[in-house]
Amino acid sequence: MNTTSNTEPTDDQVDAAILAALTEGGGGDDLHSWAEIRRRVPGSLDHRNERLIALWFAGRVYTIKIAGRNYVSLDDGHPRSCSPLVL
Repeated sequence: MNTTSNTEPTDDQVDAAILAALTEGGGGDDLHSWAEIRRRVPGSLDHRNERLIALWFAGRVYTIKIAGRNYVSLDDGHPRSCSPLVL
């Protein structure tokens, strides 16, 4: 009998990991490569992407695509007429 369980982290755990990765080193306002950030976040790729989108809709993070790469930062609170979301 296999007693190990393969449990997916909760939404709150994934959110906290994304936000912590963005604030490490005091660079919360800096753009970070999503490819680098998501490697440090637990859970499946789909779950991590879903939570990034949820954080974007909640106004917690900002996302942008530059030269074909996705970047993310903490949202600075300034209103944007067009805030891009590309994954």
